Amino acid sequence: MTKKDNPTSNEDFEGYIPDLLEKLASQPDCDCNFTLKLVEDGKYGVQGKDLRWSGMVGEVLSGVRTQRVTAFVCNFCYIDV
Repeated sequence: MTKKDNPTSNEDFEGYIPDLLEKLASQPDCDCNFTLKLVEDGKYGVQGKDLRWSGMVGEVLSGVRTQRVTAFVCNFCYIDV
């Protein structure tokens, strides 16, 4: 969930996911940081007729993003991803 219409920093997000990532990053044995961003097209991801994925799935598969964290429903269409 975002606090602003156009979030520009981690502080502009609130809820379970930002809290979870903050907790993980603050662990003594975790040498990591994170940046929260909304997916460009606002979608989880669907496979198009050209077999390319949109949304979060597409951003990860294309290398635009390295990871995604979200409340995500897995069903048969994501089984091969």
